[in-house]
Amino acid sequence: MEYAGGRSEMLLSAAPRLSLRNIVVATDFSPASEIALGYARAIASRKVSRLTLLHAIPSDEQAKARVPAESLAEIERKLREEADTCLGLECHTRLVKGTTLEVVDQVLALEHVDLIVVASHGTRGFRRLLIGEAAEQVFRHVKCPVLVIGPAVGSKDGNWKPERVLLATDLESEEKSTIEHAMAWTAEHHAELALLHVTLPAAAPFPEDTEAFLGPYFQSRLRKLIPSWADLAHVHFWIEFGSDPVTETVRVINAKKIDLVVLSVHPKRPWTTHFPHDAQRMVAMAPCPVLVVQRKF
Repeated sequence: MEYAGGRSEMLLSAAPRLSLRNIVVATDFSPASEIALGYARAIASRKVSRLTLLHAIPSDEQAKARVPAESLAEIERKLREEADTCLGLECHTRLVKGTTLEVVDQVLALEHVDLIVVASHGTRGFRRLLIGEAAEQVFRHVKCPVLVIGPAVGSKDGNWKPERVLLATDLESEEKSTIEHAMAWTAEHHAELALLHVTLPAAAPFPEDTEAFLGPYFQSRLRKLIPSWADLAHVHFWIEFGSDPVTETVRVINAKKIDLVVLSVHPKRPWTTHFPHDAQRMVAMAPCPVLVVQRKF
């Protein structure tokens, strides 16, 4: 399970192009959101993208009492201050009110959004968009990819450039869209791409060498996910055995110094991949950003 030495200047031929004209950054002015904004700035600088800084406040009467009218001016001031950090970029601000779904609808009503960037451990506002049922609501409705910056992710300067991309898959559902996004990010940054599948270890009554046979079998299935036109010279296919896919995947991320993880979610099921109900654990534990892509059925 090793990367090939060096990076290819053209890892994938005819790879899907990464189009990120409009990026929405959810902010609650917390240190976590500042880190997320740093990643968004790095991406926007490379792609000459338009940034929209989005802050959400509750709309119900009780919540309004906690956010007095005079504080709205302070919120707008903070939004402008964050926008001022985006030097050289087209940056706009937007203050929205409403429930989780109302905010999601307002996001979707914006000019075509190519990417949403959000921290998963803010102190208010969008924090609840990534917790429990609210997270499920967001990822069932948002069609564009969401780059989630978890609590284990450190800050990056404007030169963030993923050199190692990992796509974790359960090999159970249609992954075409997820593969396309992973390959686009890989080609854009001339990065290494690895596909990972975690499966249960062999146990009685299976023979001890069962894993030796299962490894090549699952690798062949991973290879079938990559389009026939792609250059596989620098694409890696990894199989790990373990009872907890999240723990095993995070171990690989740390061991291989992965810069970006790509996961898919079910649009009509709880937020999950092959980590049943544990995608939030994945985001919480991963030391790098996680790109969440909605599966197509």
